Amino acid sequence: MNQLFVIDGVSVRRDFDGRYCLNDLHRAAVSAGANPRTKEPGKFMASTQISELISEIETTQNMGSYPVSTIEGRNGGTYVCKELVYAYAMWVSPSFNLKVIRTFDAVQNAASHMQTSDRVQAGILLLESAARTLNLSNSSKLGAYQKLQQVAGLPDLMPHYAIDAPAGAQDGSSRPTQSLSALLKAKNIRITANQVYHMMSRFGIVEQKERNSRSGINGVKKFWSLTAKGCMYGKNITSPANPRETQPHFFESKFAELLKIIDIVA
Repeated sequence: MNQLFVIDGVSVRRDFDGRYCLNDLHRAAVSAGANPRTKEPGKFMASTQISELISEIETTQNMGSYPVSTIEGRNGGTYVCKELVYAYAMWVSPSFNLKVIRTFDAVQNAASHMQTSDRVQAGILLLESAARTLNLSNSSKLGAYQKLQQVAGLPDLMPHYAIDAPAGAQDGSSRPTQSLSALLKAKNIRITANQVYHMMSRFGIVEQKERNSRSGINGVKKFWSLTAKGCMYGKNITSPANPRETQPHFFESKFAELLKIIDIVA
């Protein structure tokens, strides 16, 4: 059992099936000013109207467990589903009913915030791991962080651009990039991008990575990615074809140097 919420200093427990302790609610009602005898859980459960409500819950909801459970022993009690919690609170008094509703809302909102926080933390860990593995560019990482920021409901704290420049660039400013196919076409080099990728791979500038894909060969799709060394000459962006792939883009200012390294004459 674990603590669900606290009403007027009284902790309301839950059983392993998620039902709430009616005895704890009774103690909270008494603490809020209810008559301890007239508002006993036994009198509430003996009501014909509540018996009909329990029957209705049993026939209309697939809850996976009974709406009411009684646990014997010193720390036992009567545990009921949330619908019966609301019914009991309403039976006690309008003020207690409102207090229970507001407490439930506060607890659920807190749980929702915790779930969002957990998702954001998981997203950060995944992004950092992907950034190291795929050598993602600063602008690609910034885009992912901006999406995480939106999921978390945070104000716009991130910058609107990131510096993508060759390692050691003196000016520290972003440099224009293009895809390999576009640069080869601009230089009028009659060789396919795939052939050039294989040439660059022999120099450790790019490497082939894999991901699972139904349309791939034997369930595997291969794609190219710049290595840490290759980031001297370009950057990895998220592929527009699939966000699980990278697409190398190369700095226009470094392309001639790159072609010289792999022995291609422009």
